Amino acid sequence: MRISNPKQLRETFRYLADQDPDLDWFLESPILPESENVVLEIDGITLDFAVEYKIYPGEQDLKAVGGGRKQPLLVVPCLNDRLLQRCKDLKISVIDLNGQAWVRSKAVLIDRGPIEGRNYRYDLEPRNIFVGKSERIVRSLLTDRDREWTQAELCGLAEASSGLVSRVVTYLLKQGYVTKTGTRTFRLHESLNLLDDWARADQIDKRTRLKRYAGLSFDTYDCEMKIEEWAQKGSVDYAFTQWSAAWQRHPYTEPQICSAYVSRFPNQRELESLGFREVPEAGIIWLYVPEENNVFFEKHDPLGRFIVSDAQIYLDLQHTGLRGPDAGKALRDWEGFCRHET
Repeated sequence: MRISNPKQLRETFRYLADQDPDLDWFLESPILPESENVVLEIDGITLDFAVEYKIYPGEQDLKAVGGGRKQPLLVVPCLNDRLLQRCKDLKISVIDLNGQAWVRSKAVLIDRGPIEGRNYRYDLEPRNIFVGKSERIVRSLLTDRDREWTQAELCGLAEASSGLVSRVVTYLLKQGYVTKTGTRTFRLHESLNLLDDWARADQIDKRTRLKRYAGLSFDTYDCEMKIEEWAQKGSVDYAFTQWSAAWQRHPYTEPQICSAYVSRFPNQRELESLGFREVPEAGIIWLYVPEENNVFFEKHDPLGRFIVSDAQIYLDLQHTGLRGPDAGKALRDWEGFCRHET
């Protein structure tokens, strides 16, 4: 169920509080909703809160919570990892309509996950900003974390509708990832935190199909040349990633694996021509076919060979051994990371 306004949020919370399977809530019936109080009784301890309803709390909303004599209880439609962590950092007790709660008061600490069967969410929140066309918008923003953007520019670059761009940007503004620089312009504010959230949500095994190959040559550069020639000859979309791409952007560990995204796998005749053979594990060549073509957006050729964006390189290196995460950290720590000029 989608929650679109404070009145709906308040009424739904009051209804669900009476049905809470674990916690005993007692809500007053005030004349003014903004003066509402709630009492929680647990193990003989009585906790008294001033309720604050927030549909879509951003960083400034969180910092403004409280200030009265009673400690606040923030009620939201749904908690995500970032919002929950910020509430913990600011020591704000919070609960959502799905039952997920973090309540800290006196000698009590409640840290409960969602209640099974509930599915409440913000009315205007993108279902997942890290998939589909929403991901293209995030990907575009992370191509240059210093750039000042307009929504129209994002629409064109991400090939997304103005409505979707507006919803995603509004969400990013509320969550503190983006800050306004003018009436129609904005820029990333916490680009690396956004990347971290993307990395936590990313599941490479679900968004790609992977095949591994052994080759006649053990030289990854030679394998890259063969893949590039095959792709160009067969009109196959391609872009190198992981170690192959990180080495081009910011050399750290010399590639031991040649890895690339391709729009299709080589057929048997092409494999014979390339001198590759498929292997069940290991292999010096890793080819990924993505379920969506988003990885080919923002690909570029800094040294004359197509590679994915910096953010995508970092994401893909998190799912590997062979010092992949180390190479990802070195790339992320580099001053040119996710910057267009470099």
